[in-house]
Amino acid sequence: MEQTLTLDQACLQVGRKTILQSTSLDITPGKITAILGPNGSGKSTLLKLFSGLLEPSEGQILMGGKSLKSCHRKTLAKKMALLPQHSPVPLGMSVSDLVACGRYPHAGPFGRLKKDDHRAISSALSRVGMDDYAHERVDHLSGGEMQRVWLAMVLAQETGILLLDEPTSWLDIAHQLRLLEIVRQLNQEKQTTVVWVLHDLNQALQYSDEVVLMNQGQVVRKGAATQVLDKGIISKVFGVETREVQLEGRRESLFLPVGEQQAGPVLRSVPSMEVA
Repeated sequence: MEQTLTLDQACLQVGRKTILQSTSLDITPGKITAILGPNGSGKSTLLKLFSGLLEPSEGQILMGGKSLKSCHRKTLAKKMALLPQHSPVPLGMSVSDLVACGRYPHAGPFGRLKKDDHRAISSALSRVGMDDYAHERVDHLSGGEMQRVWLAMVLAQETGILLLDEPTSWLDIAHQLRLLEIVRQLNQEKQTTVVWVLHDLNQALQYSDEVVLMNQGQVVRKGAATQVLDKGIISKVFGVETREVQLEGRRESLFLPVGEQQAGPVLRSVPSMEVA
């Protein structure tokens, strides 16, 4: 069953600093939504709020109309998986054992793995192209290989909602594209709701259905990926001039940077919460 993720007048303050301004936002179930914005704009904070790792200072986070605070963590883990931006590498562990951690919400008494668990682990490793590394120790993996193992772990969790914070980090361009294709294929096959933080605007446009654009702790635009970004908004939010390019046979435009502006990003001239 598809469940909508919702921010209901949610904000986050740490001390006197406002990390996320009061925001109401729905994530369309069954779609891929990219969260975009400059460094420090609140992208990872938004993802952590959706996952329940952070609680808002005001407002609430809802899943299927119910507050995340009312969900037991193990129950929540059966519905939602999070790949954070940074995770410590558990030295001495095998690849398959680490991916098996994704089955924790489903495992039987004392963490015993059942037939379905082994199937999910094998399938996840196969999806990310790490089957041949199943018995390798994670200590021996490169950064890119480790990132694929982390992805396999959250895929093994088999949830209806997938939250990914900069999942293409550490990956070369070929493996970046492979990861993006894996996630899109999963979305198309199982209607998995995907929310990911990406830095590459063109990858976001090519692989996402919708975009949430953030700046300085505020959502400034949200809508269809083909409509949210244009040269003007990229200039205002990122402080970069671009040239729009249309490729034959593609519905989305691409934006090529042509140089930085002298001034930094200007939020005051960007209307808040435009729906494209």
